[in-house]
Parts: sequence; structure tokens; C-alpha cells
Amino acid sequence: MQVDLHIKLKAMLWDIPEPMRLEIVNKILSNPAETFRNDDQLFIKALNSLKWYELTKLVGKQNLITLLTDTTIQKLFPVQRRTHYTNARRLLSKYTVPTSR
Repeated sequence: MQVDLHIKLKAMLWDIPEPMRLEIVNKILSNPAETFRNDDQLFIKALNSLKWYELTKLVGKQNLITLLTDTTIQKLFPVQRRTHYTNARRLLSKYTVPTSR
């Protein structure tokens, strides 16, 4: 999956120059939750480009709950995608067991 995800992330960042694109892809793969937490637009691109199971594997369900804020969801287009991720956040909150720290 790592190779496929690397290719999808590069495609997701098509509008960024190649050297910078590779740097961002490597940051996402090494620490996805922190990278997305620091760059809202990058996370929105991921929500629009990656499949749900890819997102959950990459970031983790617990991190997705915290990343899927109302502000982030409101920036999604089209409206159906907002509804999808609002419901996804609700279901994750309801059915995901928090890990102990």
C-alpha cells in the first residue's frame, strides 16, 4: 500500500513543484497526523483525493476524529462531501474506542 499511497499523494499535490512535492509526500508518510494538523489545506486535499480506508490507515481513526473539525469540513466541496465527513466523524466518535495514553 505504501507505493500506491506514495503515487496518490504525489498526484494529489500536482500543483506543487516536484522537489517540494516529494518533501511534502515524505512528511505525510512519516508523520501524517502532525503534517495534516499543521496544514489544513493539505488535509482538505487528502480528504478530496484519498479513499476512506486509505485515510484511516494513514492517519488512524483516533487522529481522524480530531482532524475532522467543523471548520475543515465546511471547506469541503461539494456539499455531499461535507455531509459524508460530518457523518463519518459522528460515527468515528461513537464507535471508536480511545487508546490509553
